[in-house]
Amino acid sequence: MDASAKMGEIGASLRRLRKTANLTVEAAARQAEVTKGYLSKVESGASQPSIAVVSRLADVYGVPLSDVFISPGEKGPISVVRADERRLINRNGSELGYVYEVASFNKANPRSEIFFLTLPCIEDTQLPRFRHAGEEILLMLEGRIRFDYAGTEIILGPGDCIQFESSFEHNGVAIDGKEAKAFVVITPERSA
Repeated sequence: MDASAKMGEIGASLRRLRKTANLTVEAAARQAEVTKGYLSKVESGASQPSIAVVSRLADVYGVPLSDVFISPGEKGPISVVRADERRLINRNGSELGYVYEVASFNKANPRSEIFFLTLPCIEDTQLPRFRHAGEEILLMLEGRIRFDYAGTEIILGPGDCIQFESSFEHNGVAIDGKEAKAFVVITPERSA
């Protein structure tokens, strides 16, 4: 499937979830902290959202992030995703090169979202700051990163693991001149 078809699929799914949540484009955009025009472009497949935007929209709609990529009727009590079946989010990475691969998406009612993340080497001045409800675990697989958590800098290398409240600003960037890879588990805060 090409990138434009994938964008259209994600957009259609987000539109379906918004309507199921009984929200207007304007209300959903406001809650997800994006513009109404941008959300309309995402839903029509004209723009590809970042993982941060998809995650915020899933939170607004009260669904697991995986529901954006696979319908609840296709899910079961177990998810087995082979290495070649992972789904890319932001096929070419975000505008700065972050690439997320969804590692598990077939389990019904997951408590966590699981990704493989490739972190780029980019200038500090360009680093996006992430912040969202819930908790996150990042296990380094390859390379080294400089991780900034609420103003505290931490260097992480292969085998290092960090678990943190994701409501504080955080980001990471590969160091040593080469990209780094990590396994990421996000446990969103869900209303009961």
